[in-house]
This record gives sequence, C-alpha cells and structure tokens, in this order.
Amino acid sequence: MRQDPYKVIVWAPGYLGSAVIKEVLKRPEFELVGVLAYSDRKNGMDVGEMLGIEPVGVRMTTDQQAIFDMKADCVIHCGTNMMDDTPRNREVVSLLESGKNVVASPNYHFPQLRGAAFVRMLEDACRKGGVSLYGTGINPGWLTERMAPLLTSFTNEIDYVRAQEYFNLSHVDLSMLKACTIGMEMERARRIIHKIEEGAGKPFYYPAVAQAVHVLGHDLERIDVESRFTPAREDVYLSASGVTIRKGDVACWEHTWTGIVGGKPFFYLDEIFFVDGYSPVEVRGDHYRVIVEGKPASVSMQMDVVASVEHNLLRRGDDTTTAGYYATAVILMQAVPIACSAKPGIVYPENFAHYSSDYRKLHRS
Repeated sequence: MRQDPYKVIVWAPGYLGSAVIKEVLKRPEFELVGVLAYSDRKNGMDVGEMLGIEPVGVRMTTDQQAIFDMKADCVIHCGTNMMDDTPRNREVVSLLESGKNVVASPNYHFPQLRGAAFVRMLEDACRKGGVSLYGTGINPGWLTERMAPLLTSFTNEIDYVRAQEYFNLSHVDLSMLKACTIGMEMERARRIIHKIEEGAGKPFYYPAVAQAVHVLGHDLERIDVESRFTPAREDVYLSASGVTIRKGDVACWEHTWTGIVGGKPFFYLDEIFFVDGYSPVEVRGDHYRVIVEGKPASVSMQMDVVASVEHNLLRRGDDTTTAGYYATAVILMQAVPIACSAKPGIVYPENFAHYSSDYRKLHRS
C-alpha cells in the first residue's frame, strides 16, 4: 500500500469544490497543495479564510500556468465543462499533458458522445502526461453509470430504466440557483434551456444517458430532452442566498433526458430541481430513485442522502452544503487512487454484474 499522501489540487472552489476541500483536509492520505479559482476575489486568499476556518497554508490562485507547473498527483476538477472545444476543456487537456491525473465532475463520463476525434485528443493528452482521466460523481456518475446498471442484475429483459435525482435548492448560493433556472421568469427559463438543448455541446446529462445505454450493451439512436417548469404560487424568500422568487417565476424545473433504443424509450434520466414546497413528490434530503421495468423481475429503489439518519439531520449545524454534494465530494476523493493507479488513458466505472443485451459483452479480458 502506498505510504505517502496523494498531493491533490482542487480546481474551482465553488459549491462542490469547497465541499471537496473540507473533506480533503480531514484525511491524512491527502495533501492539498493547490487550489485554482476563477474569481479575482479569491486570488491569494488562504483556503481556510474562504471556508471560515483557521488558515491552512494554501493560497488560492487564478494563475492557471502556476497550477500546470505545480507538482501534484491528481487534480479534482469541479468546474463546469461542456466537453467541447472551449477554453475550459483545453484546461483539462493542459492538466493531463502536465502529468497530473484528473478526476472530474460533472464531465468526461462518456467522451465518445463527442466523437472519435474528441476521445483521441483526451487519450493523446493522457499518454503525453502518463496519466489518466476519470469522470465521476453522484450524478452523473454513481446514479446512472453505476447504481442503475447494478439494479438491472435481477432481470433478463428490460422494458425501460428510469433514474431520478431530486435536489432541493433552497439552501444553495445564487450561482447554483441561476444554473438551474430557479427564480427566473418562466419564458426566459424556457428560452435559455431550449438554446442549451439545441446547442452542439451535448452538455449536462447527455453523456450519462449515453454511457448507461452503452454499459447495458445497446446502441443509442438518439437522446430526446424535455423540460417542465412549475411557477411559484406566492413569493418565496430563500435566506441562504438572499433571493426572493416572485410569484409566477420558476420554483421547480423537471428535465428529462430519454435514451432511444430500437425506436423506443429505453433509459430515462429525470433531474428535478426545486425549492421548499415545490417537489412533485415527497422527498427528504437529496433523493434518488431508480426503476427497472423488465422480466422476470422488476426493481424499484428509493434513497435519501442526509447528514445523519440516526439523528434525523439534513445538514449539520449552520453548514449550508447539502449531504448530496458532500457525497459527490467523497466519490471524487475515492476516485483519486483509482485514477492514479490506472494505465494512462480514460477510466470508466466498473460494475460487478448487470443486464446486458448480450452477456458475452460482460467478459473482462
């Protein structure tokens, strides 16, 4: 077993990145050596000051070249990245070429969706740096690429698989609310989401659906997308962000990605973002559901991620980070040794056994 700690850099210390940093600082097998921030306000700030704790001796920087030149085993990349030819995508390529493994969320789960040239670019960067790239997290990652396929272990024929994530945004910051259209005027939200869906970047959960279909041994024909918005019935004040959602503006956004196989819906992924009182079903904490409809057996699973089951806590104290985001942070940390010990290239999740269109495809060479 390795004795030295993994030297890690956290890229983008936002809502998720801050959760990663807090957990990394608690574990002796990790050493935080750098943090890349996008905000000038954070440039030069000790990480502890950002987190509201004692100084930790690591100052954040906006200088990407300084990060590229820094010695580290792995970068935990928490920035949004659409897997296309954007500056943020080139950041990841540069990190790989500099000899750093990259564990990323929420992207690089199934880069094949972007075509052979895109995959080749990433693999070439991995080979040049002698490192690996691993896209993981709770969703995308654990829900669609690992848990949903695992629950198909009980069936030989599948009519459809449905994976769902319910996420309460009442306690997140303003940037997260905007990213999920919460508080926007209904028509503006529809225009923005339509523009994204029509774009060429295939963002958000397209790769998750594509990879799940691939894991289950089928050829994906296309992915259909659909959004539904629920307006606020009255003004809603969110104390964590200081935002008031006006009556009639978006209080819940339900977004469905549907993977089509053989001309029929095969894999559904529902993302439901809402504020208190506007979830379409009763949930507690960060809530996940999977339905596998098939033969000879079908499966239904529901799961709540909370700070404590025994003590009935959604969050601990005045910490506004949800348990689901801490779970994502933990999954990213657990992926670091996997990435660091893998052969150079792209790393994909492994399941013990699950349904496949042809069980010979499950053979591990």
